[in-house]
Formats: sequence, C-alpha cells, structure tokens
Amino acid sequence: MKALTLWLTGLTLLAAPVAAQTTAELHGHLTNTGSEKLLLTWWSQPLATHEQQRAVHLEPNGDFSLSVPVALPTLAQLSYGDEEIPVFLEPGDALELHGNAEDLAATGKFDSADGAAHRPAAAANNYLQELSRRFLNNDDYQVLPENIKLAEKGFLSFLDYRRSHEQDLLKQASRRGRFTPAFEAYAEADITYTYAEDRLTYADLREQTVADQPRLDLSPGYYTFLQEPGLLPGNEQAVTNAHYQDFLLDYVHYQARATGHQPSSPDYFPTCYRLGDNLLHAAARPVVLGRIVLETIRQGHVAHAQAMLTTYATTAQAPAGWVAQLRSDLADHQSFAIGSAAPPVVMRTVDGKELSLSDFRGKLVYLMFWDSRYPAGQRELPYLKELTAALAGQPIVVLMAALDDSPTSWQQTVACASPALAGTQAYVLPGRNQALRQAYSIERLPDAVLIAEDGTLLDLHPHHLSSRALQDDLKAAVGRAAAYRAVALNQL
Repeated sequence: MKALTLWLTGLTLLAAPVAAQTTAELHGHLTNTGSEKLLLTWWSQPLATHEQQRAVHLEPNGDFSLSVPVALPTLAQLSYGDEEIPVFLEPGDALELHGNAEDLAATGKFDSADGAAHRPAAAANNYLQELSRRFLNNDDYQVLPENIKLAEKGFLSFLDYRRSHEQDLLKQASRRGRFTPAFEAYAEADITYTYAEDRLTYADLREQTVADQPRLDLSPGYYTFLQEPGLLPGNEQAVTNAHYQDFLLDYVHYQARATGHQPSSPDYFPTCYRLGDNLLHAAARPVVLGRIVLETIRQGHVAHAQAMLTTYATTAQAPAGWVAQLRSDLADHQSFAIGSAAPPVVMRTVDGKELSLSDFRGKLVYLMFWDSRYPAGQRELPYLKELTAALAGQPIVVLMAALDDSPTSWQQTVACASPALAGTQAYVLPGRNQALRQAYSIERLPDAVLIAEDGTLLDLHPHHLSSRALQDDLKAAVGRAAAYRAVALNQL
C-alpha cells in the first residue's frame, strides 16, 4: 500500500510557552498477528532528518498497549509489517484500535478508551482511515501516475472533482464526530492545500514526468486561484499540516521564478529566502525559512546556507532545536558542496584507456553515473545524441560513467548501440564503485553532477539528460563557477 508522508506538529510553541510534556495512550487488539512489532513513527519537528519511533510487542492474544509522548497535536504513522495507517494524537488522548493485522488499512477502527471523553479523537482517526481508503490509497484520485498526463482543462476538472468529494466526506464525518478544533483545522487544511499544491506544481511536474509531450502553455487565468480568499497566508492553525507547509514553500519558489530567478541562477536560494522573509509571518515564517535553508544545504550551496543560517538564527524566532538541527545538517554537507573540489573519478574507456576528471580541466563536465543493466539509465541514452549535437562547439563534455558490477554488460551496451552512443563513455572499476558512491552521495542511479572548468562542483543535482531544460542550463553554466563565490549575501 502507499505510504503517507507524516509530520509532528510542534509549531504553536512559537506563539506560546511549551506545554508540559504529556502522553497519549493507544490500546487495542489485532487479529491474525505474527512476530512483528507494532511501530509508531513521527517527526519531532519540521526540520528533523530522522523520525522518532516507539515499538511494542503484541501479546499472544493480539492485545497491545502503547504510550506516546505528545506535547502538541501530532500526526503519526502506525505500522505492523507492511500495513500502515495514519494516527492523529493530541495530548491526553486515550484510544482503542481493533482490526485485522493482515489488512489493517481496510479493517482498522478506533474507539474511545474512556467513554465519551475521547470520542472526538476516535472520530478523527476513523475519518482519516476512511479518507485513506477512499482517496489517498486510490490511484484514481492521485496526481501520479496517470492524472498528471491530463491537459489543463481535464486536470482542473480532476482536482475540482476530488476536492468536492473530500469536502463532502469531511462534512459528513464532522457532523457525526464533532472534531476538536485542532483536528478540524488540520483536516480542512489538508484538503485545501493538497488542491493548491497540486495546482501550483502541475506544469513543472508534468514536464518532468511526461517526457513525450512539450511543456504546457497554461491559460492566462490559471494562477488566479492564488488570489482566492483565505489561501494566502492562510489559517495559521493550518501550519501544522505538511501540505500547507509544502504549498507555502513552493509558492516562494513560484514567486522567485516569476521575478526572473531560475533554480540554476547563483542567487536563486538567497532570493527565495528574502522572498519568504517578506511574504510570510507568524508561525509559518520560521518553518518555511528553515526549509529554504535546508534545501540550500541539500543542494550544496554551503556558502549561501551559512549566511542564511546566521540570519535565520537571529531573526526568524525559531526554536533553538531547529537552529541546532540545521547547523548539524550543514556540518554534515561541508565536504560535498558547490565550490569544493570534485572527488576524483578514475575510469576506463571501452578500449581500455584510463580517464580521470583532470583530463577535462578547462571544460564544463556533465558527469552522469549510471548502470547499463537497468532501465532507468537506459531510458536516458536516446537523449545523448540530441544533447551533444546542441552543445557542439561549446567547451562542455558529457561524460557517462558506468557503475556496473562487471564491465561486460556495459561493453556490450556500448558496442551494440545503434546509432553509436554520443558523449564520452567510460566505466568505473568495480572495486572503486562503493567508495565513489559514498564520495558523491549517490543513493540511486542514474545520478549526475556538474563540474566547473576549475574542477570544482558546480551543481549537485542537475537535470537528467531527458530534461528539455538541460541544454540551456549547461550553456548558461559555462564560466559560472566564480559567480557562486561572488554572490552578495549581506542583503539577507
């Protein structure tokens, strides 16, 4: 089943003293259990890099009891084996869960563990289960994989249809269950900002995922939904919702692009930070600004991130724990960052000639790591010829470094390719693959980096070969290494 993105909501501490730590109690009985533990996971704060967990063994008869530290309303994920369900907890909640462990998503039902006192909490969680079954785990109601292919009119009809049905479900459940104000705000925001986020990111996501069609030319009034009353900056109670946070972050990116700043521009992330600082207020501001800093770190702009973090720590009114988390993440990314020397890569061509990155000094190098055995890399190959032809005469090298376990399959792929593969084709000696993956933080293939003429890293996450934007990005990147070191940061 599809996993949900789940968040801890610790944001009202920005406006009031932190509440005394308390707990929520979750008891119940599951049938058809095995040896697995019942696991509850949640995020300790919006900028956290690792989830918090609580696990408990079930009794032989299927009974369980779990106590969870909850200071503020929290959306968590409860899992048993491969089954997962969302759980919304507020301080002091006492709930019972019953269901079939082998089909928990379809059978899980919550009750109050203490009479009428916790019926709103039970109603909230039963609503979440029904929402998941009818919409979240149903591909017909998801943007991916199929609905993103719709043209503008059809896509908007799909979004309106989904939102209408979700709103009807929430109204029915609210009348039956009388939700708490915290959950009511959360649930309403979930519908509103899922719609807004999907609409805002439609064109970009469609271009990235529908490779055989050009980018859509949206109608002049497409973005008028951003002026709908109450959408921006929105209900501050909704800041606990991940979709609200995602929308605000992408709205900042949208505004940056609308003012002529592209993600490939050296000043893109500082611009996003300044815009976020001006556009946002109250509880949403430290969340989104923190996530911009986190993006900047992850994209390798360490010098920019350091300046932003200094400003963030003194002006964003963020909790000390959030600042500490960002500082820790920045320290972890210092060695693999824009402006640092590209880790050495020793390769061999199909005829056995040794290659290294130093052989290309003085040229911009688009370095793509791939494995010739797997479809994800093979799908990129048809775009090589078009790209290299478009870059003819430019001081740019497209270097394909294969990370196959054995060079045999790679050699066959190169030898049998018709027409012959363009660019520079090479493979990394298998014994060096693991060290290279660590040096370049490679988590999945294909992956790519952009290396400047002086041998320093210029872009840790360039577009794939199949992206129409890559040609323009590479041409614009020639001679740009110095620009990243020269961007004025004192405006932050």
